[in-house]
Amino acid sequence: MIAIFTFLIISAAMIIRTLTGFGSALIAIPLLSILFGAKYAIPFIIIYECLIDIMILAGERSRLKTDVFGAWPLLMAGLIGVPLGTEILILSSERYLKIGMGIALIVFSILLMRNVNLNFRRDRLGSAATGLVGGFLCGSVGLPGPPMALLLSSQGFQKEEFRRVIVIFLTALDFFTFGYYSWVGLITADMLLHGLKFLPAMVLGFLVGKLAFSRVNEAHFRRLTLGITLAAGVLLLWSTMN
Repeated sequence: MIAIFTFLIISAAMIIRTLTGFGSALIAIPLLSILFGAKYAIPFIIIYECLIDIMILAGERSRLKTDVFGAWPLLMAGLIGVPLGTEILILSSERYLKIGMGIALIVFSILLMRNVNLNFRRDRLGSAATGLVGGFLCGSVGLPGPPMALLLSSQGFQKEEFRRVIVIFLTALDFFTFGYYSWVGLITADMLLHGLKFLPAMVLGFLVGKLAFSRVNEAHFRRLTLGITLAAGVLLLWSTMN
């Protein structure tokens, strides 16, 4: 039964990532944390994040070089934030990790639902601060997507540029995080072998997401995703009370 739930969770997460460029961790980490614990779920989903990144970026090659050059302050600061956040992951208890994730999910879901504009500056300093926050949250609770979406939207990125930049940022962050997690022992050979069992779920999610990309109403999908994220945050907090 756990294997079936895991398959469904990973498939749903990869559909969301393919459609929006981010958001897979929003679905996967809270639910997988309930099944396996947060300290397992956070590094476990990074395996699939890295693979789906490659598959998504394969269709974004035409503007890739230009966007990478423009996003370098964001990327460099993000990489600095990952080790800082990882120390929190290593040192924190399972209960406090779930509480932290639950609160972060609820806060960012509400802010994104209300289309809050932080008026964050779109310059090197503003980009670096955004990247540092995203990197820290990626390393600590595996959730860089919500703050990145909120901060990039506040910096005036249009839909097409927003999706490309966030995919590039998350790809760099995911691969760096995968390497760092492996180095400190959070990703093990046993975890990689476990991950191989659910590769079909990732591929299925990618194919469904790619097929649905031009057919799904973006506003409706965004509300549905944020609703699920908010519910996942509440569920995580509730699970710490038992």
